[in-house]
Amino acid sequence: MGENNPEYNFQERDHALEQIATRLGVRAERGRRFAELTSLRVGGAIDWVLAPETEAQAAALVHEMDEAGIGWRALGSGSNILADDGDHHYVVLSLKELKGELDFAGERVSVPAGYSLPRLCIDVGRQGLSGIEGLGGIPGTVGGALWMNAGAYGHEIGTVTEIVRVAREGKVAEIPGDSVQWNYRHSSFKEGELLLGATLRLLHDDPDQIRARMDDAKSRRLATQPHGARSAGCFFKNPPASTTGTGKIIDEMGMKGARRGTAVVSPVHANFIVTEGENARAEDALALAEEIRERVRREQGIELEYEVELWRANQPTKQVTGPGEVAREDRDRDEEGKEQQP
Repeated sequence: MGENNPEYNFQERDHALEQIATRLGVRAERGRRFAELTSLRVGGAIDWVLAPETEAQAAALVHEMDEAGIGWRALGSGSNILADDGDHHYVVLSLKELKGELDFAGERVSVPAGYSLPRLCIDVGRQGLSGIEGLGGIPGTVGGALWMNAGAYGHEIGTVTEIVRVAREGKVAEIPGDSVQWNYRHSSFKEGELLLGATLRLLHDDPDQIRARMDDAKSRRLATQPHGARSAGCFFKNPPASTTGTGKIIDEMGMKGARRGTAVVSPVHANFIVTEGENARAEDALALAEEIRERVRREQGIELEYEVELWRANQPTKQVTGPGEVAREDRDRDEEGKEQQP
């Protein structure tokens, strides 16, 4: 994109952005840092943060930025992002204000992309609607859950998604949920698509039984994952060819508690890297992650893939990436439903 060209005119871009934001009534901020916007609490300065409040605003905004050749990334709650410490010269499109209200119609519920996923699970459960209660402990927003087909404890959001609302040519468009490929922690949405919301079709059940299942899932998470720590969920994917989970592999190498500056391998779950201190740095977390990858490669012959999204300041920006908002911390089962080691 143009922002990565040394000759790019940032004054012209900034002027264009101010005009677009004013025309559409979208709040535009400068001077924010990723350390304020991500669950790891690390990351450098951001040129612009734009925060549309309605789906129509968001659709119009990305269309106008695309037309102007302005690079942007969509960010939800930032619970699955490691942004580096440099200056990020692109627009961050914050979806956290796309909250709105839930719209219930029988077994269906319409929800905007910025709605909290844990909050949604609670709200639909109170209405006696079942099908997503296993997702209640996953931090993040609905948009991110859709993007990566969030799943846990026998539930996946893709299986209950009837309609997805996306931005198309400046408008809100609806696509059938069954036209999307919902794979294990992955969907077929492509770069260039901004997810705005969805309609889910759930099943009626007793609210007390739904609450009991949610409580059970919560207790299992609290027993096996770091609670209250600054993390981005599981840092690495489970190796597809291994029956041993990544957390167990790292643990057996004796790396629980390993530290690099302000980053630490969680003593609770070895596939979690947590950050500490007011001046925590992304470079520490990345250095620790790369050390883990190198040791696993050397000692186990396994190439670990990142679960978190790495956002680099000097990396050419696309016009959209995944929302980067759901911490993918539920690795209890693989594609066939077999139990995985944490």
